[in-house]
Amino acid sequence: MLVFFLSMKKVYYILIALLPIQWIAIGMIKKNPEWIELFFSQNLYPFIFKMHRFFLVNLPFSFGDLFYGIIVIFIIKSIIQLIKKPKQRIKLFLIQSIAILSLILIVFQITWGLNYYRIPLHKSLNYNLKYNEAELTETLEKLIKTTNILHLRLSNSDSISVQIPYSKDVLINMIEKNFSFEEELYPIKPFVKNSQWSTLLSYMGYAGYLNPLTLESQVNKHIPKLNYITTVAHEMAHQLGVAPESEANYIAFYTTINHPNPFIQYSGYSFAIRYCYSELYKANPEKAKELISVLHPGIIEKFKELSAFWREYKNPFEPFLKKGYDSYLKANGQRLGIKSYDAMVALVIAHSQVSTYDLDKFY
Repeated sequence: MLVFFLSMKKVYYILIALLPIQWIAIGMIKKNPEWIELFFSQNLYPFIFKMHRFFLVNLPFSFGDLFYGIIVIFIIKSIIQLIKKPKQRIKLFLIQSIAILSLILIVFQITWGLNYYRIPLHKSLNYNLKYNEAELTETLEKLIKTTNILHLRLSNSDSISVQIPYSKDVLINMIEKNFSFEEELYPIKPFVKNSQWSTLLSYMGYAGYLNPLTLESQVNKHIPKLNYITTVAHEMAHQLGVAPESEANYIAFYTTINHPNPFIQYSGYSFAIRYCYSELYKANPEKAKELISVLHPGIIEKFKELSAFWREYKNPFEPFLKKGYDSYLKANGQRLGIKSYDAMVALVIAHSQVSTYDLDKFY
């Protein structure tokens, strides 16, 4: 037992010594997005993901959720032991904690984290992200017109909200079956599971997440279906190796509006309206109000339903959790932090400039 403890202690010190080496290595690697794109994102990562998928896709539960639960239990147990014998355990506790942190960071970067530093999506798609108020207004007008037409097709009344007739498990299968985005750049077949910690996610203010260690995408099964659809697509986008939240949001929009099912299309268009309206409101509140007044009351009703859902779970701890996530995003190169979700608007506008929504198919 003593020999094992001494050998483990060596491992701890090696892992601790690797921390500064990791920071230096990441600092050098992230300056070479072309190398990351070619070597890691398009070659090594797809292989790693396929290995994870092979072992985890058919599990009836999320292994990543289970893993997080075990980690929490381990942390609580370690803290209790530290409280009972603080003098004897404080040094070992600190050594173990730093070593485990170092190990997690190594696994995180190798399995998924390096995708943060790949070539940005807008460069791969040759999109210009600069836009003015007129272009934003034009895009929002298109989205509202398209969504209104779809809404009438699906509800037969502008004042009645759309009721999505599929279970959430069926929706996952429908999205997985038709999920496709730039397959040459992202040769991945993603999969999604409902999170076992959905109630906890609701109180934390999260609709879903990708576990970067197991590469499983989890979705909060309690959220309303309209939001659930785009969340599934968003988390699947992360599985493609798309790290920035703005890009995952854009792929969620793109894949849902191009899905053959009109309910899923409706979710994608209404999803983009919320973000584009928010951006226009910041620049020109009166114009934003004028445009949104044209949106059918039944669509507004769904937006209110989503807001009511999150109000139900609002709690004093949520802002601190969001602040922690904001810091995580900034630490991984997303300068805007949690506001980076909103940056999808530039991609949606760029898409609108090169694409014409086929309104005839909705009549």
